[in-house]
Amino acid sequence: MKIRSMAILFTVIILGGYLAAISSINSSPINQVDIIEINQVAKTIEQDWRAGKTQKSGANGGLSYQIVLVTDENYQALLYEGIRNRQTIIDLTVIAADGQQEQRGKIIFLTDGSEESALKRKLITMITLTFGLVLLMVYLLLGRVHTSILKPFEVMKAFARKIADGDLEFRLPMDRGNYFGAFTESFDLMREELRKARQGEYQANISKKELVAELSHDIKTPVATIKAICELLEIKMTQLPAGDLSGSTATTISECIEKIAVIDAKADIIDALISNLFHATLEELEMLKVNVSEQPSSVIIQLFKEIDNFGKIQFKNDLAACLIFCDPLRLGQVIDNIISNSYKYANTDIDIWFDLDKANKKLTVTIKDYGTGIDPDECPLVCEKFFRGSGKMIQNTPGSGLGLYLARQFMAAMGGSIRCYNEEGFTVELGIKVV
Repeated sequence: MKIRSMAILFTVIILGGYLAAISSINSSPINQVDIIEINQVAKTIEQDWRAGKTQKSGANGGLSYQIVLVTDENYQALLYEGIRNRQTIIDLTVIAADGQQEQRGKIIFLTDGSEESALKRKLITMITLTFGLVLLMVYLLLGRVHTSILKPFEVMKAFARKIADGDLEFRLPMDRGNYFGAFTESFDLMREELRKARQGEYQANISKKELVAELSHDIKTPVATIKAICELLEIKMTQLPAGDLSGSTATTISECIEKIAVIDAKADIIDALISNLFHATLEELEMLKVNVSEQPSSVIIQLFKEIDNFGKIQFKNDLAACLIFCDPLRLGQVIDNIISNSYKYANTDIDIWFDLDKANKKLTVTIKDYGTGIDPDECPLVCEKFFRGSGKMIQNTPGSGLGLYLARQFMAAMGGSIRCYNEEGFTVELGIKVV
């Protein structure tokens, strides 16, 4: 039922109740008396007084009466009391000896108040019913308002909160019967369009990242070719017999070898940048999977030896034989990133320590170089994505700020940890989980 129809119905019911109450009150008798019966009773009383029966009270014909004589001391008080109670009062006359009528007093016909009590009860009943009916209609109206207006508002409020939180799968319940049925359908259509737009945006971003990853991978091939040609040219030129060359030719060959070295160095930089871009893209695509398995601890020694291209890594103690949880491929990338940073920014010897904690099932690998390190305030940030230190040496050296970030991601995926700090150089601690 519409609220307008309910309001009209309530108005009709209240007016009907009001008219019924007025009609009931107007039709209720209040101290109505039968004049003929009153006169007959009065004549009977007068006849009794003439006959010498002078009772001051009694009942006749169902009417109770009280006689008040003018000679009574409380005549006026009783008379006023009867008037105040709206009782019927007539004169009591007796024919005297000389034949004249003489007024002896008043006959007061008593009423028991039952009519007034009945009227009061009726009024109380009518008022109670009216207020009860009004209260019931108010409750019904409030319930209808809550169901048709307030509750849909709460549902739409919850829907808006879900949309603001990014939950575009939350469907708005449809109820065409309330006042907001059309709005409900429109909002749900909006949610559906937003969901489709977000899915399209997500797929577009994935396609872009996949394109970047593919291009990064494809670019590595020509860069590797450039490096190979540079190495070949350098070997060929250094193998030319010095005795057969004039001074100017030797100088030209020497300059060419320097240029080739520059090209080779730049190719190394491009290769490193492409590798970082490739890894970052794969990480965003969640394609850098980590496959953890049980491996012997000797795999760590092997990984360090494979990266020791300049012979600067020194093991300061022996590695205890045990089984560790790791992904050799990802652990190798972690070690490669750390050692490469030491080569680029410190170019000193690199010392390695091993510490096996059997109680906590943890193997700590400490990697330390003896360079200038990093600003102590920046140590907590070195493993953040794209962060690079503010030092002059760091800023003048090419890099993308992804090496230690990826190292932290890999170590966390293997159940391990990484910690970086300064101690007579830059130190990195790798925590590896032991079986």
